[in-house]
Amino acid sequence: MKNILHSIALIALIPLIALALEPTNPQGFCDRFVGEKDIQQCKERTQKEEVDWYAATVCNLQKEDGAFWKCWDSIKGQSFNPAALDRCGEDKDLSDIQRQDCVTTARAGREPASQNAAFQALKISK
Repeated sequence: MKNILHSIALIALIPLIALALEPTNPQGFCDRFVGEKDIQQCKERTQKEEVDWYAATVCNLQKEDGAFWKCWDSIKGQSFNPAALDRCGEDKDLSDIQRQDCVTTARAGREPASQNAAFQALKISK
C-alpha cells in the first residue's frame, strides 16, 4: 500500500516538473517580431548582449514588444535566482508590468561571471 501511494505521488509530480522554466537561447526570440527591421535589430542585440537565459525566457513571455525590450534591458549584466524566475514564468496571466516586477525581484544580487574575463593560471607547486 505504501508503494502504491508513493507511485501515485510521483506520477502527480510529473506535470509540475514539466512546467519548470526551460532556458531558451535568446536568438530564438526574434521569431516574435514581424517587421524585417525589428527582426534584424533583435538578431544583432541577442548576438552581442549577454543576458541570463532563464531571465530572457521570462522576458519573452511579455505580450508587448516594447515590454519585452524593457525587460531585456533590465536583465543585462544581472544574475537571477532560477526558482524565483520559475514563479515569474508559471503564471501566464500576469500583465507585462507584473511580470517585469517579478523579474526585478528575482535578481540574485550579484553580477554574473564574465565570459571575457582573464583567468589566473593555476600554479602547482611540488
